[in-house]
Amino acid sequence: MTTSPAALETRMREYRPRVDEEMRAVVGDDSSGLYAWMRYHLGWEDRDGVPTGRGPGKMLRSTALLLSAEACGGVVGHAIPAAAAIELLHNFSLVHDDIEDDSDTRRGQAALWTLVGLAQGINTGDGMFTLARVALHRLPDAGVDPAVAFAATRELDYACMRLIEGQYHDIAFETRSRVDREEYLAMVEGKTSALFAACAAMGALIAGAPAERVDALREWGRQIGLAFQAVDDLLGIWGDPAVTGKPVGDDVAVRKQTFPVIAALASGGAPQLEAAYRRNEDGEPVVAAPDIAALTAEIEASGARATTEALVREHRALADEALAASGLGDEARLPFEEYADLATAREA
Repeated sequence: MTTSPAALETRMREYRPRVDEEMRAVVGDDSSGLYAWMRYHLGWEDRDGVPTGRGPGKMLRSTALLLSAEACGGVVGHAIPAAAAIELLHNFSLVHDDIEDDSDTRRGQAALWTLVGLAQGINTGDGMFTLARVALHRLPDAGVDPAVAFAATRELDYACMRLIEGQYHDIAFETRSRVDREEYLAMVEGKTSALFAACAAMGALIAGAPAERVDALREWGRQIGLAFQAVDDLLGIWGDPAVTGKPVGDDVAVRKQTFPVIAALASGGAPQLEAAYRRNEDGEPVVAAPDIAALTAEIEASGARATTEALVREHRALADEALAASGLGDEARLPFEEYADLATAREA
């Protein structure tokens, strides 16, 4: 694995300010509540409207899109509106996800809905979804052929619907005591993987890449998304709250059906966990804090942590295979390989 991802770091330093600037142009500077709340969630302002000097998270999805566009010979500037659209769409999903999961924090600060209420939280998320479409409307102004802009928009729309389908299944799992591996992976293909796949495909489309390369890069993004979610599941149980911005054991507390839990239950060696998750069917309240540590220890003792880490490696390897099938040269593939390192070895 690459230990010093210089090629990727160089590009991210170039990409992030440009995407951030485009997002700010789309969101605007209206001081009314709706847009101020968007800027708060995106990290640009604190709850009092004071600029923070921060940005909207890691921006990994827009980075994948721009890497793809550049690797396929496109002009990065042409793809910037699509990159902004991806980030706005992703953040719309986070606003709604916090509400659906009853999560109080996001990126180390109070989740938006806890400040403005459920109704206005939903409305603000809806606004960001709409602005993602507005961002795509700016593609022709950036030099993209309208037919290509339409193809990119279609790619994102289908991915968004897959994301919503995946979220539907994720929520439905909360009332079940057991979920199997295949159901989990199908859910993740929508909830997380679809957007990564769309990012890689959209960049290639905007660059005018042949269909075979678009398909290969879409598959690369799909596999990266599957690995990414498995890492997310690990962090949801064992992540450092100071780094993740989420309470320790947050996923166990609300009895989410994440992959380590599914693997632990399938092992037959987690009786306390099995008893706790049977309560999902009764709609009982969240797990008490003292029990979280015991359940987490049982998950690890079952071998589920190692099983989840193996799942990450499996999909990382499949991503590498898809990247090789893209036909890109060694130099063009390097930042994708470094991106895969970053996505699968992260701590937040």
